[in-house]
Amino acid sequence: MRVGYMTNGFGPLVGEGAGVTSVKDIRYLTMGDDEEILKKITAVGFKSIEVLEGNLTKYSQDISVLKDMLQKYSAEMMSVCVGANFIYRDALEDEMFHMEEVAKAAKAVGVTYAALCGGAIRGKGIQDSDYHLLGKGLDMAAKVFAEYGIEASYHPHLGSMAEAPDQVDRLFAETSIKICPDLAHLAAGGGDPLEIVKKYYDRISFVHLKDLDENGFAPLGKGHLDIDGVLNFLKEKGYKGDYLVEVDGYAGDPVFACMTSYDFLKGKLL
Repeated sequence: MRVGYMTNGFGPLVGEGAGVTSVKDIRYLTMGDDEEILKKITAVGFKSIEVLEGNLTKYSQDISVLKDMLQKYSAEMMSVCVGANFIYRDALEDEMFHMEEVAKAAKAVGVTYAALCGGAIRGKGIQDSDYHLLGKGLDMAAKVFAEYGIEASYHPHLGSMAEAPDQVDRLFAETSIKICPDLAHLAAGGGDPLEIVKKYYDRISFVHLKDLDENGFAPLGKGHLDIDGVLNFLKEKGYKGDYLVEVDGYAGDPVFACMTSYDFLKGKLL
């Protein structure tokens, strides 16, 4: 079992500029010094990380730079977060081109998991057929990553078609992809994280740990979610998979968030 930390809490989230006019170039990207962020996370004690896709593919032309950086801090890249619309038929070919570009770079640095986010909401709202289209697109993406030995899962996310519990259920009835449950996103979407983890236990790929308070996402133990309840359930079930701590959108000091979350997990997972 590994417990990693997401780098995106250490800088603003942006989209790669070329993606505005070219679907194949859409990327999530955390602004900041990648090495400095890695240094801070590993200094706390985490040795595995997750990055946004743009913070991986920016090194595609010379992947050795990234591999050397990880080796320098005795770290590994456990997972990568990838986004796409998935529901527009004409764009799907280029979105799969994008998935393959991410998968190639991910394989080169030993990534285990790809957490897929997305499911665009149309200007006229979600259409009934969109869940079928999203499910089909996710299955296609999962197949692309599988060809590179990487396990893809869907990450239900605020602002997507799978935000509320009924939306999550509707989507997963349309796809065979695994799930990456994020406790805070599930709660903020109106669900009970523990009940959703129980319902989809057999489809869990890996788990995103995040807390939630009245201001939004919070370091572990500083919000009101029953994280211990989820961890205890997974332990009782014999879960042997990995965890990823993510404290994005937090207004406080990212190092404090990282240290606080690490301390919370001592004696539980660490």
